[in-house]
Amino acid sequence: MTIFGHMKTINISTLKSKASETLRNVRNGESYIVMDRDIPVAEIIPFHERKKLTIHASKTNLVIPRTSFDFVKDPLDYLLEDRNRK
Repeated sequence: MTIFGHMKTINISTLKSKASETLRNVRNGESYIVMDRDIPVAEIIPFHERKKLTIHASKTNLVIPRTSFDFVKDPLDYLLEDRNRK
């Protein structure tokens, strides 16, 4: 194994023969770049669970003020006319 940047590297043949030991090291925080004839082909990094997105209800009521003008024509109509001109 050598150092590639800040990560250890491991050849495919070494990974095959020492898979259990390598994965034990990964579980303990190590990261490896897998090399195939001095060409990096993969990265083995520790698994991190993704945090779930939590959406909370607003603590205040959202009020959208009315516009001070009236539309003569629906803006969607203008968009569709523009698209049809192309």
